[in-house]
This record gives sequence, C-alpha cells and structure tokens, in this order.
Amino acid sequence: MAAAAMAGSVVFNAASALAAGLDAQPDGHENEFGRSIPSRDFASFIPCAQAVRIAHEDAPIIDGDLSDPVWRRAQMIDEFYQVDPVEGATPSQPTAAYILYDERNLYIGIYNYDDEPELIRRSQMQRDFILRDDDAVRVYLDTFGSFRDAYFFGVNANGARADALIENNESYQNQWNTIWRAKSQVVEDGWITEIVIPFQSISFDPSLEEWNMQIVRNIRRTNEEIRWSNIDQSRGRIDITNPGRLTGVVDVKSGAGLEVQAYVTGSAAYDWTTADKDYAVNPSGNAFYKITPALTGSLTVNTDFSDTALDARQVNTGRFSLFFPETRDFFLQDAQVFEFGGRLFDSGPVNGLPFFTRNIGIVNGTPVDLTAGAKLSGKIGPANVGMISARTGASDALGVDSQILSAARFSVPVFSESKLGVTFTHGDPTGAETNTVAGADFQFKRSNVAGAGTLFSDSAFIQSFDDGERGHMAAHETAYRSQRWNATLRLRDITDDYAPRLGFSNRTGIRKYNGNFFRIFRPKDSFLRQAEAGVWTDYITDRNGLRLDHYMGAWANADNNAGDSAGFEYQHARIRIIEPFSIAGEVPVASGDYEWNRYEASVSATNARIVGASAEIGWGGIYDGDYFRASSDVSLRPSRFVEITGGYEYTQFDLPSGEIGVHIASIDSVIAFTPDMTIKTEVQYDNISEAFTFFSRFSWEPIPEREIFLSFGHTALIDRVDFPRDFRSRGSSLALRLGHTFRM
Repeated sequence: MAAAAMAGSVVFNAASALAAGLDAQPDGHENEFGRSIPSRDFASFIPCAQAVRIAHEDAPIIDGDLSDPVWRRAQMIDEFYQVDPVEGATPSQPTAAYILYDERNLYIGIYNYDDEPELIRRSQMQRDFILRDDDAVRVYLDTFGSFRDAYFFGVNANGARADALIENNESYQNQWNTIWRAKSQVVEDGWITEIVIPFQSISFDPSLEEWNMQIVRNIRRTNEEIRWSNIDQSRGRIDITNPGRLTGVVDVKSGAGLEVQAYVTGSAAYDWTTADKDYAVNPSGNAFYKITPALTGSLTVNTDFSDTALDARQVNTGRFSLFFPETRDFFLQDAQVFEFGGRLFDSGPVNGLPFFTRNIGIVNGTPVDLTAGAKLSGKIGPANVGMISARTGASDALGVDSQILSAARFSVPVFSESKLGVTFTHGDPTGAETNTVAGADFQFKRSNVAGAGTLFSDSAFIQSFDDGERGHMAAHETAYRSQRWNATLRLRDITDDYAPRLGFSNRTGIRKYNGNFFRIFRPKDSFLRQAEAGVWTDYITDRNGLRLDHYMGAWANADNNAGDSAGFEYQHARIRIIEPFSIAGEVPVASGDYEWNRYEASVSATNARIVGASAEIGWGGIYDGDYFRASSDVSLRPSRFVEITGGYEYTQFDLPSGEIGVHIASIDSVIAFTPDMTIKTEVQYDNISEAFTFFSRFSWEPIPEREIFLSFGHTALIDRVDFPRDFRSRGSSLALRLGHTFRM
C-alpha cells in the first residue's frame, strides 16, 4: 500500500514540477522520476525546497508509511547526486524527500528506492548507531544561517535514531540527545522513513526567511554516498559550507518555551573492603526556558550523571596528562556556542584549551557533586552567546571546598563564512587559585579558492590571570583543503605561566611549529576508492628557541570500494627530556637527548559486514630502547538486535632502565530490543592500575518524553603478578532512575 500510494505521489509531484517548468533545460537529462535536470556547476549549485504548512490535526502518522494523503501536498525533492564513488554522477538508486510542518513540528518523509531491497543493510537498532555501517539517511538543519553549526538527525532502515551537534563543520558531538521520533520500514521497492522534529527540541532564528539544510543518503552495499547539496568530494558529509535551502518555515511555536526534566534516582552501594552499605533517594532536574526561539536559559539542580558512559580506558605512558572528552548531557546541550579557536583545537593533541566543561563537576579525575548550574545559550541578534555558572559541592576526600565556576563565550559572523569571538572563564575547580582567563579568536574561511578548494585561517590569543601571575597562549593555523592538494601550517606559543584552570593545558613554556602536506588520489575504474600520501613535521622549542622535540614523518593509506583500508606511517624523532619521568609510573626515563625511528602499519575490514575487525602494529626505538605496540578490535553483529565489540592493546617498552608491558582490554555489548529499549554493557581492564570495571545500563523510552533507566556497576582489582589471578572486589552499585520531560 505504501509503495502504491507513494508512486501516485511521485507522479503527482513530478507532474507538478514539470508543469511549473522547474529546472527544465534542454542541455540536461531526465532523472529517475522523468523530470528534466540541467547540467550543473556544483561550485555554485544551491538547491532550494519549500516546506509546506499543514494544520496540526492533518499531521501524518509517524509509522514509516508515506501513504497518508497529506504527504501529497508536499514538494518532492528528487534531485540527488553521487559524491562517492563518482562526484556528480546519477545515483544508482533514486531518492525522494518531502517536508511538511505545522505550528509545532517539522515532518520529513524520505522514500529510499532500492531495486534489491533484500540487500538493504540494517544491522543496528540502538540510539546513536554508526551510520556509515548501514543504509541510512542524514538530515542537517542549520537554523541560524551560520554555515558552520547544525543539528544532525540520522535514521536507518530499522528506525534506529542518531542525533548530534555539528560544530564548526568539523566536530560531531553525538553525545547530544533531544526529543524527536522516527519510524522506518522496508517495502517491496526500497525503504521509507518518517521523521518528526518538535520545534521545541531545537533553537532557531525566527527572523530567517530560509534555513540551511542538507540531506545525505548512503547505500552500504555499494559504499555509495548521495547528497542533495554540497556535491564536493573535498568536503566531508558534516560540512555545511554549501548547503541547500529550506524556505517557508514561518510562524511556528515552541509552546511556552519551558521544558522541565524531572528525575528521581534510588541507589544502593556496597563497599566490599569495609562491608559498608549506602542507600539513597535523590531527586534531580533540569529546566530549559526559551527566552526567545533562538535563546535558551537552562537550570540544573542536584544533577544526576548516572547514565554517563565510562571513559575509554587510557594508561599514561608519556610525559603529559591525558585528555578525556565531555560525555555529560547537560554540558552538551548547545555546546557549539562555546566552541573556541576553530581548527586550532580540532585535531592533534589538545593543549591550551581555555574552557573545558569537564572541569565542572570533576576534580583531578574524580567526580564531585554538581549542586546547581545555570546556562544561557543561543543567539541575540547575529551574535552567538554562551554563558554558564555552576556551583560544585565540597569533597573531604579530595580536600576541596564548594566552588562557583563560570564561563562565557560570544561570537559574531563576519564576511561571508568567518567569525570573530571572545571567551572568558573564572574559577578554579580545586579552589587553590583565583583564576581568570580571557581570550579572542578569529576564524576565517573562504570557499572556491584555486578552483574548488577551501582556505582556512584561524587565530587565537588567550591570557590567564592566576593569583597575580599572567600567562598567555597565541596560536595560528592556515590550511588549504581540496580534492587533490592539501596543506596545513600551525604555530603555537604558550608561556610558562599560562594556566587556564577551567580549560585544559598539559604542556607550557613552549613554541610549537607543525605542518603537513598531502595529496589525495581517486583512481578511476579501480578497486581502490581513495588513496592518500603525505609528509608532516612537528618542531617544539622552549621560549628561548632551544630545541626540545622534533618529529617528522610520512604516511600513506588507501581505502577500497567496500570500505576496507590499509595504511603505513614512518616517524623520525629527536627528543630532549628536561625533567626525568617514569613510563606508566614504573620505568624511569632520565634527562638527556634521544633519537629514534618508528614504523606503524594498520589494516581494517569494514564493520558493515557481520564481522568487522581492525589491527595496528608499531615498532622501532624509544628512549635508547625498543618499542612495540599491537592493538586490535573485533566487532560482531549477528543480528540487528545484538552487537559485541572487543578491543585489546599491548604496548611494550624495553629500555636500559627497565622493561614494562601495558595491557588494556575492553568488551562492549549492546542488546537492542527496539530502537527505544537497550542494554549496554562495558567491561574494562588495564594491568597498570589493575582496575577491572563492569558497567551495565538498561534504558527504555516508552514514549519520547519518558525514561526508565537501570544501571549496575562493579569494580575490582586483578593482580597482574600472582597466578592464578587474585580478583578482589572493591565496590558494587545499583541505581534506578525514573524520568519524565514536561513541555509547556
């Protein structure tokens, strides 16, 4: 029934388009629906679609079936192009998208035609699934006309959902979640998905006459990527520099603009070393109020982070502290407005970041209570605004008092694709110092340089004031990206006294110069989809110009048409150790100069198969000794309901001062009964801390506004020396959280 009704809709919309003479030019071609399509200059191609307004009582049923009569009123979007494997080619399968809206919601229907529906890949059901491994569609909405930041919504043929925030066309924050619905079904000539996005779930500029929009479809068995706009292989799929336009979304409502998330958590904990038991019932909540459709005020009280996943296990074998990304929902809401520095912090080791939300509620890696927090985020006129202030609880174990921590970020668009901004922070999570940070950045971008390339030029200056001590960081990057030739040059200067207590900095008193140059190859009529080869260098000195570290190397990698890959990298290093340190706290490395060569090879088989795997091996010298590293990951998806992933990494250091082998192992599993009911389990162990961690979470959303969450955790120590291994339990915890979101 769905296919037949949709066929009628296709004929109806195609006839309407032809009658209106849309895009009908004799030098073009006919698409799959018989509509005349002109030849396109994709550098200037900007497709446009009209969203059709409907009455709320006429809204379609969200069931993956486009036979509702109201869909016939929508404009058909049917002009899609390949980006991979052949830029600008006609897709192997046609796609038709439809957009409706009423005063409360945006409705998107997409018919993904497929003449071999039995080959549609749909191996996942859980929230925030890996889209590249399945047949899936992606929708990007830039509701502020930024051409940099967007909301992302993805759906596969099972109706599994993924949502994320796109920041600066580079960062994909998939930890962000909001309320929306989607349903999909496979039919005799493809698969259909229906999406409904409440306007209360996103922020937008009501004065805009059009939103930026992108629609992307991937067909997994051919590893084919199809786009509505931005038909350019040099731009990633999350790059919305050259999006399509969605017009007609006017006079919409987000209710009273108030959303309250109310939770109550009952928890029990048992300490196996002391036999102490602890029981607690804790209410918590978040409130969000849209002061305007583009500006949201947020409040959190007694914030509950029981659903936060484990950090990926890391063992520090180097000289500098490790960086762990933010994963907590409250801090990820509208996180893009706090983005600072553009590409300066998007790649490579993070150092010098002025503001990092993980420092709110976590002190030296240990959580402390977040008793209350307030946030303002969104837009005031053309300006992006982000302000946050939080009060953390005291901790006798850590020896810290309650703290008030605050940060602010303001930026404005300049020129056509650039922006200028400032940032401020105040507070020290430990309370040891009186700390203030102020910074400014300019992010320049220009498309279509030297053909179809893009020029980036980002600069930042940050000053810290730490109990009377002043320090600064200055940084600049210029980069050029195209389908063939690419280059990057980055400079960074960090003084000894630079101390962003609410940011992240793990190496000061340096000047760093690094760059790369690489070439991308896309051979025609080959089993290879893409190959890449390049050279790179990092040169680090102290602030007097004395050389500290110098790395240089070259790399090459290639992907085949199925998505498998292989790569090789060579590195030459000259290192000067000023302060002695110990690898993993055990093997000492003395002061002095060291030089070595190192090699690394990697292969991976795509996870789009039932069994996917990857492996890396590295070998060479280090600190006048030998280095060896091997790691592997295996993913098993026997059905769309089950996924099991195992990872293992072994690193060996054999130095004149001693020898150590570092083992890190993990097992993750997902059982997805439906797209809205899952059990996720994480198991981790490393032999340096000897810490074993088990964490399992059951989550169920009976309706999008309601949540039932149950978690069980267990920690233990496993002796790495004695055999048989001594398993000593440390603690167990059980938590049940009930939550409901009230929208007014």
